[in-house]
Amino acid sequence: MAKIIQFTPRKELTAQENLHNLIKLSKKHLELWADQPDFFWENNRWPLPYHSVRFTNHEHRKLHPSKKPKPHQLMHPAFVEFAKAYLRYRHTIKPHKNPGREMTAFRLLEMVLKNDMSVPDITKINQRHFDHVVAIIRTEKTRQHIADEMLYILRTLSDFFIVTEAVRYWTHPYVRTASYTYANGTYANAEKKAAKLPDQDALLAIASVFSRGHSQRLEDADILVTSITCILLSVPMRISETLKLRVDCLRQGADKDDNVQHHLNYWTPKIKEFIPKAIPTTMAPNAVIAIERLKSISEEGRRLASYMEGNPNKFYRHKNCPDVADDQELTRHQVSAALGFPNLNSCYDFIHRHTGKYSLKGFTLDSLWQLVLAEHRKLNPHFPYQEPINENHKPLKMSESLMCFLRFQFGLRSSVCPVLLVPFNQHYYTMRLKGSALHHQKIMCFFSRHGFESIKLKSHSLRHLLNRLARQSEVSIDTITAWSSRASSHQTLTYLNDSPEEAANKSSVLLGMQQKQNHKQPITDEVAEIHSQGPFHRSRYGLCRRSWRAGPCNRFADCLNCSELLICKGDKLVAEAVTRDREHLIRTYNAAKEAVDSGERAASRWLQVAGPQIGRLSQLVNMLNDSSIPNGSPIELADSTNFSHEQTLLETKSSVAEVRLLDRNELGIEYGDDLLACFDLLWNPDDV
Repeated sequence: MAKIIQFTPRKELTAQENLHNLIKLSKKHLELWADQPDFFWENNRWPLPYHSVRFTNHEHRKLHPSKKPKPHQLMHPAFVEFAKAYLRYRHTIKPHKNPGREMTAFRLLEMVLKNDMSVPDITKINQRHFDHVVAIIRTEKTRQHIADEMLYILRTLSDFFIVTEAVRYWTHPYVRTASYTYANGTYANAEKKAAKLPDQDALLAIASVFSRGHSQRLEDADILVTSITCILLSVPMRISETLKLRVDCLRQGADKDDNVQHHLNYWTPKIKEFIPKAIPTTMAPNAVIAIERLKSISEEGRRLASYMEGNPNKFYRHKNCPDVADDQELTRHQVSAALGFPNLNSCYDFIHRHTGKYSLKGFTLDSLWQLVLAEHRKLNPHFPYQEPINENHKPLKMSESLMCFLRFQFGLRSSVCPVLLVPFNQHYYTMRLKGSALHHQKIMCFFSRHGFESIKLKSHSLRHLLNRLARQSEVSIDTITAWSSRASSHQTLTYLNDSPEEAANKSSVLLGMQQKQNHKQPITDEVAEIHSQGPFHRSRYGLCRRSWRAGPCNRFADCLNCSELLICKGDKLVAEAVTRDREHLIRTYNAAKEAVDSGERAASRWLQVAGPQIGRLSQLVNMLNDSSIPNGSPIELADSTNFSHEQTLLETKSSVAEVRLLDRNELGIEYGDDLLACFDLLWNPDDV
C-alpha cells in the first residue's frame, strides 16, 4: 500500500506557491501507482489499476485509444501538472475506481479557463467560469455528478488556499426536480424509463442467430454475443461481472417440490459476496446451452493459460506448431506457423517489433519462445489474472475463467494467435452492438453482418428488462434487489415503472376491493381423456367442468333438439364429431350411473338428460352410416323439442311482458312426469 503523506497548506503563502507545493508533493514524494508498468509522471497516459487515463483536452476527449495524441489534443502543460497532482493526491488519500469523473471535470475546467486566458490558471477561477461549465453540461445525463465532482475538487483546493474561499458558497441547479433521480432515475417519467428497455427487434435478431447454433457452426464472435446476451437475459447481471464467471459457474439443485432449478454462482464486486442467482425456468435450457458454447470457444485459451502458469521455458506446442526439435532452425514458413500468423507479412511485423529486423532466419522454437514471453508480459500485466488484485478479493485466474480467450480470437481480419492470451474486454461485446451507421464500424456490427437492420443494444438494458418482468410477475422489490445484487432497494426503483392502472389493480386486490382472476390454462385431448369419467361436457372447444349437484349445462347439445338442424349425409367431419360426442356422453352416463349407485342422488338428473341425448346421437350415427341413404341427402331429426327461432322470439316477447315460459323438460326433472301428464290433459281435453 502506498505511504500516505498529508498535504499541509500554508495560509501565508500565495495560491501559486501552495499549488506548486501540491505538485511537488505529488510528483516527488507520493508513491501511488509507482509500481504500475509504464507509469511515468511525464507520460500523457497513466495506466492506473482499474482504468487508464489520458490527459487529452475536452475537444479531443473521444480520441481513439490506439491513436497517439498530438500536442494540440492534450491539456495545456501548465494545467496538466495540476490535474496530475490532484489526481494522485486524491487517490492516495481517498481512492476509488472511477478516475474518469475527475478527468471530465478537469477537461471542462481547462476548456473554460483556456477560453478566458492564454494560460489556464486554476488559481484564477471565479464563479463566472463555474457557471459556464454548468451551462455546458446542461444536456448531459450525468450533469449532476459532473457538477458535484467539480465542486468537490474546487472546495478541496479552497482548503489548500489554492482557489478563492468563495467556492464554498457556489451551487449548481441540478438538484431536487432537476437532479438525476428525477430526470433519469427513480422518479423519472414513464417515457424516460421505457427508453431504457432493449429494442425487441434486436433481441429477436440475436435469438435468431442463437438458434442457428443448433444446426450450424457459429463464428466465435457470434457465439460470444449471443451467449452473453442469453446469460444477461437469464439473470440481471452487469456486463463487467461476466469476467467473474468460472467454468463451473452454472449450478443446479432440487427445490422443495423436487424440480430441478438452475442458478449462476459468482463473485459480485458491488456487494462483495458470492451470489447464487436463480435462472427462470423458461430460460434455464438456453442458459445451459450458452454456457456450454462459451466453454467450447474458451477451452483452448484456458489450456494455454494453464501452460503459462507453470512458467515454461519451452515453446507451447499448439496443433499447428511445426513438429521439430526446440533447438532446430526453422524456415520462414515454420516461423510463421509457430507464431500462428496467416502470412509472412504479419510475421515480419511481429519480428521487427521485437528485434528491430525483418529477417525470419536463424530462429528456433526456443528463441521464438522468448519473444512470445515478452509479448505475453506486455499483453497480460496481471497474469495469471485478467485484472489487478485488490485487497478485498483475489480475481479469477485466466485458466479458471469462462472468459479466457486467445489474442485476435474475435478479429475480423486477423487470425487467432495460438500462443498469446489477452484479457477479456467487455468492448468485445458492446462494440458489436453499437448499431453504428459508419461503414468501417458496420463490418464489426453484429446485426449488419447477419443481414439485419443496424440496431443499438445496450447490455444494461437487459438488466432493466429483467427487473421489469420480475416486478410484473409480482416479485417483491427486496427479492429483485437481492437478485440484482444491489446495495439497497432504493436503487431498484430506478429500474421499475408501475403504470397507474397496474398500481390501482394491485392496490384493489390487496385491499380486497377486487378479486384476483386466475385464468385456467388450456388443456389437450390427452388431459381431457383423464377427466372423461366425471360430470363434464365435452365440446369442440374444450371441456366444461361442473359438479354432479350443479347439473348439466342448460345449453348443452341444443343443436340436436333444434328443428332448424340440417345434416348432410356423407359429411365425414359431422360423422366423426357425432360419433365422438356419443362416446363421451356414454362415458358421462356410465359415470353418473356409478355415482347414483354409490349414493349420489343428484347425479340422477344427468341420467335423465344424457339418456335421451345418447339415443338421438345413436340414431344420427345409424343414419349417417346407413349405406341405403345416398350421400348428399339432407337429414332432419323429426322428434325435436320444437326449438326454433320463432320460439326464441316468443321467449323474448314474454320476458318483456313479464311472463316466464317454463321448459317442459326442466319441469319433468324437477316435479316428475305426473305433472307433465296433467299439462297434456289440460292441453288436449278431447282425450279425457
